[in-house]
Parts: sequence; C-alpha cells; structure tokens
Amino acid sequence: MEPASVERLRVLFQSDDYIVVDKHWDIRIDSKMWYEKNTVQAQLRHRFPHLADPNTYYGFRFCHQLDFSTSGALCVALNKAAAGLAYRCFKERTVTKAYLALVCTQ
Repeated sequence: MEPASVERLRVLFQSDDYIVVDKHWDIRIDSKMWYEKNTVQAQLRHRFPHLADPNTYYGFRFCHQLDFSTSGALCVALNKAAAGLAYRCFKERTVTKAYLALVCTQ
C-alpha cells in the first residue's frame, strides 16, 4: 500500500450534506501542529477548498474519529445541520460500525 499524501484522497460517497472518504492507515484526521502537514483535513482542503468552513476550527466537521493506525470510512458533515444529525446518531448508537482485521501469517 502506498503511503498517504495530501494529493491522495479517495471519496466513497458525496452529497450536499456529507462526504465519506477512505482514511489511510498512517494519517491523522486533523492536527494543530504546524509540522503535521499530512492529515485528512489537509487532503480535504486540497481537494475541496470551496467546501472548507472558516467558522470551524479545522475547516471541516468530522462526524467521528478513526485512530492514526486505523484505515476506513470517515464521515465529514458539510453543514451544521448535517453535523448535528450525525452527532445524534453516534450518541444514540443508531450507527452501525464494523471492524475488519486483516492478518497475514507465514
């Protein structure tokens, strides 16, 4: 698997309210550190600069988190109403999450 880069962002789903991206396994979602240039936040700004919201701290409303070492679908809300709905779904546990571990042995 190739390393993550700002240019590499795979979109799994996009609507007026949400973007779902395929988060690479070795990339942070966001960062306040100036030296942390390779983040999902940076990928989104690079690919969708017109969708960044200056009224949010990171420019995008991440609906949930995935650990640095975890790859998978990451949902990003594109407006306040969509973010509120997603937040409620995660809080009330009406979202179904599935994890798959790929193990290779010799």
